[in-house]
Amino acid sequence: MKTKLDFLVGLALACLLSTFNFQLSTCSAATTIDSANRYAYGANVGWMDGRGDTNNGAVIGDYVCSGYIYSANVGWINLGNGSPTNGIRYRNLSTNDFGVNNDGLGNLSGYAYGANVGWINFTNTGAPAVDLYTGKLSGSVWSANCGWISLSNSMAYVQTTNISPGALSTNGLPVAWLLTYFGATNINASADPDHDGMSNLQEYIAGTDPNSGTNYLHITSITRGTPTPTYMSLHWTVQPSRFYAVEHNRVVDGSSPWTDLFVSQSPGTPAIGFDEFSTNEFYRIRAFRQLTP
Repeated sequence: MKTKLDFLVGLALACLLSTFNFQLSTCSAATTIDSANRYAYGANVGWMDGRGDTNNGAVIGDYVCSGYIYSANVGWINLGNGSPTNGIRYRNLSTNDFGVNNDGLGNLSGYAYGANVGWINFTNTGAPAVDLYTGKLSGSVWSANCGWISLSNSMAYVQTTNISPGALSTNGLPVAWLLTYFGATNINASADPDHDGMSNLQEYIAGTDPNSGTNYLHITSITRGTPTPTYMSLHWTVQPSRFYAVEHNRVVDGSSPWTDLFVSQSPGTPAIGFDEFSTNEFYRIRAFRQLTP
């Protein structure tokens, strides 16, 4: 006989699929930089437009950045071509494989290049990063020829509207993710190679390892009655690059809407506590790559 917890676990797995269309819909724009919040500033170069001319503006990606930043004083600055030679991240060891990398947690590293200013260093400088929740960039980068460039200050900041998954394989999964875990791109998105009940698609959305049978999104515990009779505590497995939402419903009939009980604003949130709405309440967990600001 299935318990309520068994049912909750099933819901946590099934609802992952509902977030995948969101991921695909965020990677079609020529630039990901917000039209209102687009300017970095360097004391020696002035304002720098991360959106450029829109068609060639910066793209902030889950693995790599690409596109151009434009400065009226120094021209175009290249963040990378979006196609690292290993298919995952730029190695920054040659002039045909350079660019700015994202470690998946929002930390930026590597090198950008401008014909009029030379190399701009994102590595071991001013801790440049992108906030995975708001999309705001922070920190500073360094140019030997023009000094510090601030990605955010009291007057302006650069903000990305989304974080692109990068090039997609024919199966709909990001090429960089497939190469990271499988070393190939012709992988069945519906397959479950580690036999943990999660497809490769679901593992990608949850940020878990598709080759580890113990690394998958699931509820680890649900308790009731402490410190009050109606108080609930819900715990689940987490990844540091993912956000989570808890939804609740009094019935599960395929048509009744689920309501958000909690949506995390920090990645890796592992648990919540709350007063139960009803003795006949169902809960489910959703995982997100990034929340749209």
